[in-house]
Amino acid sequence: MCTNRFDFRRRQRGLTAIELLVTIAILAILIGVAAPSMSRFIGQWRASNAINALTGSLRTARTEAIARARPVVVCRVASSSSTTCLSTAGTNGFASGWIVFVNNDRDTSFDYSATNGDELLLRQDAPPGIANITLKNAGRFVFLPNGLLNATANGIDIDAAGFNSASTTPWLRKALCITKPGRIRSVASSTSCDSSEG
Repeated sequence: MCTNRFDFRRRQRGLTAIELLVTIAILAILIGVAAPSMSRFIGQWRASNAINALTGSLRTARTEAIARARPVVVCRVASSSSTTCLSTAGTNGFASGWIVFVNNDRDTSFDYSATNGDELLLRQDAPPGIANITLKNAGRFVFLPNGLLNATANGIDIDAAGFNSASTTPWLRKALCITKPGRIRSVASSTSCDSSEG
C-alpha cells in the first residue's frame, strides 16, 4: 500500500525549474518575432480606418450639397469640442479632427456659424494612432450645390504614428486623390494625384 502511494506521488510531479525557464524563453522568442509585424498591422489598420472616415465624410458632404442645393464644407478643427474651422492644414493637418456642415448663410469664408444658420452634419474626432493627415493643396473642402469642389483637385496623405518618409516601403502611409467633380480614389501617396484631374 505504501509503495503505491509513493509511486502515485512520483507520477504527479510538475515542471522543473529548467523546463519552466525553457518554456518561457521559447515564448519570449515567439513574441519578439511576432511583435514587429503586429505593430505594422495595427498601423495599417489605423490608417485604413482614417481613410474610411475621411472618405465617408467627403461623400456625405458631396451628397448633402446636391440634395440641399447649398454649399457643404469639410474643414479641420482643433479639438473634438471646437467648431471653428482652421484656415490652413497646420502641423498635423486633419489629424486633429474635422466637421462637416451646411453653409446655409453662404458666406464666402466658408466658416461655421450656428448663429447665422449653418447646420452641423457630422463631427469626426481625431482618429487614434494617426500622426498626420495633410493636404497637397492646404485648406478645406467645399462642395457646391452641383457636387463640384470649389477649388482644384486635391491629394491627401494619411500617416499612421511611426511613419518614416525615408522608408523604401512606407507601410504606414495611405493616401487619397479627390478630383474637382468629387471622385475619390485610393493611392499609395498624394504625389500620384494630378492637380488637373477632372
